[in-house]
Amino acid sequence: MNIGVILDNEFDHDHRVQKEISLLVNDGHSVFVLCFDFGKTYKAYANIKVSRIRLPKKIKDLLVLLSTNFSFYEFLWKRNTAAFIQKNQLDALHVHDLYLAKAARKGIKKTKLSIPLILDLHENYPTAINSYQWATKGWRKHIVQPQKWYKKEGKYLKYADRLIVLSDYFKQNLIERFTFLKNTPIYVHPNMPDFESFQSFDKIKFTIDFEPPHPTLFYFGVVAKRRGIIDILPWIIKLLEQGTRFHILIIGPIDKADTNLFYSYMNHPVLKNNLTYLPWSDIKYLPAYLKKVTIGLAPFQANAQHDSGVANKLFQYMYGEIPILATKCKAQQNLIENAECGLLYENFEDFRKHLTHLLEDEVLRKTLGTQGKKKLLQLYEEKADRHFLEIYR
Repeated sequence: MNIGVILDNEFDHDHRVQKEISLLVNDGHSVFVLCFDFGKTYKAYANIKVSRIRLPKKIKDLLVLLSTNFSFYEFLWKRNTAAFIQKNQLDALHVHDLYLAKAARKGIKKTKLSIPLILDLHENYPTAINSYQWATKGWRKHIVQPQKWYKKEGKYLKYADRLIVLSDYFKQNLIERFTFLKNTPIYVHPNMPDFESFQSFDKIKFTIDFEPPHPTLFYFGVVAKRRGIIDILPWIIKLLEQGTRFHILIIGPIDKADTNLFYSYMNHPVLKNNLTYLPWSDIKYLPAYLKKVTIGLAPFQANAQHDSGVANKLFQYMYGEIPILATKCKAQQNLIENAECGLLYENFEDFRKHLTHLLEDEVLRKTLGTQGKKKLLQLYEEKADRHFLEIYR
């Protein structure tokens, strides 16, 4: 089949989209991608054809800001989607994220073709946009009006012929809230990393400049208050002040809105001597870092957005055979309890107790880490990350 993949960003560093495309190509399909071009230099791809909409990033951000109440962004995607379908003689359209569903459906209608629309939900978008500071703070909240997305969600889901979601929990949650989805095929595609790539990285002996003096807590991903990592920094400072000996390694870019807050904690006299922060690391070095750390952190704020799926960092921790210390977000709680690969907390006292237990009990750490890797291998054996391919078979 000729499958068109659409996302409103550069797709070159989106690991979920890249992996899905690789699986589709390996399954014998021809894949065409439509995404943005923000004026950078992009590599060529041998097995896929990429069409890019040239647009300054600031203009794109402005259109997104206005998109709740105005149709400029929708019109941009409708027009480009229709041209994309006709140019590449597409048999199906695979669209990423809820907010593109309407424009994609209108683009299909404009071509007068009857190709199916597969909507790939990366998150619970209404809850997500209501947690973003760019959408909820100051004058922007009056323009964006993010609360409207709670009412728009059902309408946008109806534009899809099939859905892809992050977890069984999110699938059941959608069906409970929108009864019309009982007749819509919904496929679960978890954020599992590309196992073959990780194995190839593991075989290469990378040298990394990190030799922690104490057992190390590890957080890998975007640094933001909504991700919970900033919430637990005061707890970490308190435990260090009380004499608990550990180091913390954080790798990932900082949300612009939280930069000052994060650095205010980093400069704390106790934390700055016990924390290593790297704004970025190539994913190929991750297995090497996983060998140096002790406990993986998944401190997401418990809400409907984070309930919807398991972040890829948990699967990465499981690959590295390190125990996980996490909040009780529904999907990640289900995974951790089912795999018996970590401990869950709801408050500071839980966090302190479980962290102390993990730091003091090497046997427990090894047991949880081993069980995590075992569960991950089972998921790959069951092809849990490939069920969505049935849509096109």
